Amino acid sequence: MDCRFLSEDYFTKLYEAFIEAFSDYVVPFALTEAQFRNHIVLNAVDLERTVGCLDGDKLTGFSLNGFGEWEGRSTVYDAGTGVIPSRRRQGISKAMFDLMLPVFKQNGIEQFLLEVVTSNTGAITLYENLGFRPVREFALMQCDGPINSSAEIPRDIEIREIDVPDWGFLTTFWDGKPSWQNSTDAVMRSLKAKRILGAYVEGICCGYIVFSLGFGRVAQMAVARPYRDRGIATALLRAMQAETDDGNSLQVVNIDKSLTAAMNFLRNRGFTERLSQHEMIKPF
Repeated sequence: MDCRFLSEDYFTKLYEAFIEAFSDYVVPFALTEAQFRNHIVLNAVDLERTVGCLDGDKLTGFSLNGFGEWEGRSTVYDAGTGVIPSRRRQGISKAMFDLMLPVFKQNGIEQFLLEVVTSNTGAITLYENLGFRPVREFALMQCDGPINSSAEIPRDIEIREIDVPDWGFLTTFWDGKPSWQNSTDAVMRSLKAKRILGAYVEGICCGYIVFSLGFGRVAQMAVARPYRDRGIATALLRAMQAETDDGNSLQVVNIDKSLTAAMNFLRNRGFTERLSQHEMIKPF
């Protein structure tokens, strides 16, 4: 195994390995090359500090690493670690972490953040042995049909685009904190591929939704407390669905499962849990 830090020159090989490694993922995860590039931008991935494992010219494993601040600490984020099916259970993931962890620590990174599917016991064991601990549990919620709600949307609600989000104001609607890939930093990095809609009552923004253009994939959605239970979140979901390409299911990615009111709302609108993940962190 030849494990090394990569560079932009490896982009095509990384994309090919990414597609092969996630070809048998529990939920289909096939990206076009342009979507893979957006995934890199969204998660602040630095290809110079991304690690790959090579067998000759073929990339057999990789760890995409994004960098930024998380809860006030300098953080590396695992935006995707994968090994192609034919080379699994050969120690490739551990070899990549053994290479990069000491380097990141030496360079002043304070913690390592990642998500792992709760059913992937092998990966969880590896991460626990490396010193990661679980922080939160996330759900991927999916709706394969129309939004399930017979309630009429009040006529005083106006849905319109938000061009310049006032995050200081919008975050006051939150009951919890988004995951790394749904954070406000991530949204702003990938704004060209996102749409932000606000719900207004008498000119006041009382709710908003951020989603991927055409895909119906929610990054953030929140309603101000005094305006809840008035159909605002349902109106926002319907507005997103109207802009979702045919054949794409609506998804809410990495919602904190401890947010029971939000989880119940989604279930009542026809969403079901398709995937569960642990958010894990390792302090250096």
